[in-house]
Amino acid sequence: MVISEREERQRALPGLVVLPPAHALPDRNPCHVQKERGGYYTPDRIAAVLARWAIHSPHLSVLEPGAGDGQLVVAAEQLLGEGGRITAVELHPDEADKIRARTGPRTTVVPGDFFAWFRDCAQPASFDAVIGNPPFIRYQQFREEQRRVAFALMAKEGLHPSRLTNAWLPFVAVATRALKPGGRLALILPAELLQVTYAAELREYLVRKYTHLTVVTFRQLVFDGILQETVLLLGERGNSSGARMAFVELDVLEDLTIERVTGVDEVEADLDHGREKWTQFYLSPAELGLVRELEASRSFGRLGHYAEVDVGVVTGRNEFFVLNRKQATDHGLLDACLPLVGRSAQTPGLVLRAEDWQQLADANGRCYLLQLGDTHRSRLSAPARAYVALGEQLGYHRGYKCRIRLPNWWKVPSVWVPDAFLLRQIYDGPRIILNRAGAVSTDTIHRVRAKAGIDASSLAAASLNSLTFAFSEIHGRSYGGGVLELEPTEAEGLPFPKPTILDATLDELDGLVRTKGVETALREVDRQVLKPVGLSECDIEALRGIWCKLYRRRMSRKRR
Repeated sequence: MVISEREERQRALPGLVVLPPAHALPDRNPCHVQKERGGYYTPDRIAAVLARWAIHSPHLSVLEPGAGDGQLVVAAEQLLGEGGRITAVELHPDEADKIRARTGPRTTVVPGDFFAWFRDCAQPASFDAVIGNPPFIRYQQFREEQRRVAFALMAKEGLHPSRLTNAWLPFVAVATRALKPGGRLALILPAELLQVTYAAELREYLVRKYTHLTVVTFRQLVFDGILQETVLLLGERGNSSGARMAFVELDVLEDLTIERVTGVDEVEADLDHGREKWTQFYLSPAELGLVRELEASRSFGRLGHYAEVDVGVVTGRNEFFVLNRKQATDHGLLDACLPLVGRSAQTPGLVLRAEDWQQLADANGRCYLLQLGDTHRSRLSAPARAYVALGEQLGYHRGYKCRIRLPNWWKVPSVWVPDAFLLRQIYDGPRIILNRAGAVSTDTIHRVRAKAGIDASSLAAASLNSLTFAFSEIHGRSYGGGVLELEPTEAEGLPFPKPTILDATLDELDGLVRTKGVETALREVDRQVLKPVGLSECDIEALRGIWCKLYRRRMSRKRR
């Protein structure tokens, strides 16, 4: 029997969870993986509707900047007659060959990088329509030679890319640059367009470069096997002081028709596109007015006024440093471990007690953090030296986060016990969880430290309010699996009532959350922390309605 490299590693460290080599790991962005290997196909219905919307005459010149297997090109070609032409650019030769095999003489297939081709061979404002499904490639996976050209083209449009810029942003900018006045844009984009901070400049750019924009979203995910939420962006090119905007929200892909995306009423909200996220278009004018009024209010502060929010412990190799009790015991390392939480399921209420953590340990959960400290190898215990040596056999010390700590790569930095926790990836709302277990957390859970004079128990109790919950949905980012993500600076910026002693104790509220759910506890806390600062019952109900609307919307997009 042939033993794989992974099996050899597993035998070398019994009980240790070993990941496959880095080159064998799937790309963290599933859309990019599918696209790269030619398996990420645009559904026929989307291709047909985008092509029909963008191509209103059979004599147009059409650009497809990242053509993939040609699904959109085929849909477009069926609508063109004499004089019509399509330029399909595709990076991967195999995919380019597929397009040639599927299309006729009206289509010119250009193999190679879209950005280099546009820089060298194309003229601005030379196409009547652009249709496409750009690849969703994170900055780190965006090849340097392509990125350099793409970012230079973005700069010509007055945009300022950063190390957060995903490849789809320059695709949108260059596609816009390619369109004639009056030309039409029809793209499939990640829902990040609506909500991430790094796309704020692009949102502001779009409302200047188009006279009309329609955004089509779906309550359920439309790409099989992919948790990335996608939207359709339809635009009519023309410089303006502010594009007229329409939003269409459909339940499922089968609801998408050309009739559903044309003649749609425009939204009334007048957003500050450089600052406010497009998810706020899901709010009514009255709700948006309340949000703006409360953002400017001095009746309450921000979470950052009362606490510091920091990322959890970054080990650099969780499968080495995060252990269960059996692993820690077998390797003789139990005394060198700290109690740890690393998953939202391990923090179900508003308090993490010692007995809660003990139940995790008894169930053999991975809730021990190995902390050997900045100790010279010669001063480590014999079991620790043996464990470090096994880790080195697996090459863990060569990983970036560990390598920068050499020679003592086993030292996990910034390990301190926080007053409380705040989930980084949230399912209900931004609950602050008091840490009575003396535990630390991995970087899946933020650490919270109360500022001087602030009682951590009161902070945790006050976190359960409709004001903070509503603004977390507005300021955070949601993903296709239904999760809401808040980074520390976003969390610190949430409107937050002053932590005070409540009639209901934190333990009572914790019991309510665990037994009756968050909404029951919300009403109790709202009565005690929001009414005293002057919010009316109507305002509080509106805030709770905003939270429920946006929370239920993101949760409905979980894969059925």
